[in-house]
Amino acid sequence: MKSKIIYNPLVSVIIPTFNRNISLCNTLSCLFKQLYKNYEIIIVDQSDKEFKEKDLFLIKNKNKFKYLATKIPNAARARNIGILEARGTILLFLDDDVIFDKDLIKNHVSNYTDKKIGAVAGRVTSNEGKNKELKSLKVGRISWFGKFTDGFSSMIRQEVDTVIACNASWKKTCLDRVGLFDEKFTGPIREDSDLSLRTKMQGYKIVFDPASVVIHVRDQTGGFRKTEGKINWYIGLFKSETYFFVKHYPKILLPFILLTRSRWAIYSMLNAIRYRNTLYLEAPFLGIYRGLKDYTEQHEHWS
Repeated sequence: MKSKIIYNPLVSVIIPTFNRNISLCNTLSCLFKQLYKNYEIIIVDQSDKEFKEKDLFLIKNKNKFKYLATKIPNAARARNIGILEARGTILLFLDDDVIFDKDLIKNHVSNYTDKKIGAVAGRVTSNEGKNKELKSLKVGRISWFGKFTDGFSSMIRQEVDTVIACNASWKKTCLDRVGLFDEKFTGPIREDSDLSLRTKMQGYKIVFDPASVVIHVRDQTGGFRKTEGKINWYIGLFKSETYFFVKHYPKILLPFILLTRSRWAIYSMLNAIRYRNTLYLEAPFLGIYRGLKDYTEQHEHWS
């Protein structure tokens, strides 16, 4: 009788972090309790502040992870640093403010017995544990004019167009073909969707696995979305949205993508009144300009 073959690849868990304190400790504590034992943890810390609780926790558990400290906060760059250091066959990306049960890694790994799968999008619920779209059949879809669906709290397994990088994994062999995260995305926003579309372009499937679930606490302290002031946040939003769209869609459709983001432009304009700062009026247009500029520079570089 043949012995049962057990799929037990090394998993590299990569956690970018920026100015997070207890929430990072909680995420690591969840990792230390995993049922799946063949894994390594890589922390890429781009913080510019010190936290006593975090530092003590990291010192106490220093033998349980690899710690890399870098400057200039950028989530895509942090993940790329982790990828280059990773030894694993599967790379699992987590945010620094998620909590989860002891079977998270095991559930991600179980998907990769299907050789056609290049990436897995895990389920993401809110910090209150509320599930908004339990029966959604349109998780992580991107329309022909760049409109995104959410649905990542669904309980229905399905193929998707994009992951959310707070809980997502890739096969290393897939990334060897597809490449790294594009560091021109800032905010951070759309760098995970860009990598997802490039994954599908290489013929891989991306599946949404509701069993691989995290609770996204969304800690209001720290995080890569807090690396810039409000005006620069709006600039970064429109820059990344524009860059993503012109990179993947016909340029003639650009007005459609901007219309779907019009509410953010309105919020920015309302802030101009609230804070009596006309720079908010300029932010969406400056972001669009920078996104087009980044694409042009990238296109010229590869042409």
